[in-house]
Amino acid sequence: MATDLLTRKITRHFDLIDTNGDGKISQEDFDLIVSRMGQEFAQAPEAPKYRALKDAYQALWEGMRQALDTDGDGSVSREEYVTGLRSDAATGDGYRQHIQPVAKAIIDLCDTNGDGKLDGAELAKAHNGLGMGDSDHEAAMARIDLDGDGYVTEAELAKAIEEFFLSEDANAGGNHLFGKI
Repeated sequence: MATDLLTRKITRHFDLIDTNGDGKISQEDFDLIVSRMGQEFAQAPEAPKYRALKDAYQALWEGMRQALDTDGDGSVSREEYVTGLRSDAATGDGYRQHIQPVAKAIIDLCDTNGDGKLDGAELAKAHNGLGMGDSDHEAAMARIDLDGDGYVTEAELAKAIEEFFLSEDANAGGNHLFGKI
């Protein structure tokens, strides 16, 4: 059932961004993701790409906290996250406002040679920074490299990210953005 797919994808993403494993999302989780990504791509905290990623994640956290922290405890539980993102999938407003800028900052950080596309190694480093394993990376690469040329363009990655968060199409390549669902 398509609805179950969207819930599984959202839950998978929750598990990835709950980096400290405490069952809730907070600023601390996003800070750890930014730190990991910076380390993967040898970016110091004062580097412009690191700063852009940190700023994008800060804006994402503030948007999430305001929209999804329904009990006001300063964090977002799995239930709050799933309910909020499932609701947002109908319009995509939260995605466009908060997730899309993070995606752009990640692409800018990962595209180390500035050619506008990510090779498998660049994408693997990004996935590693998000705490994903090799098999998840391989599943993602196989489905989001739409033309099969061994690279993921900014357009392909942007499409995959949008499909992951908004699509209920079981055949959408973006469903595998963060590995097998």
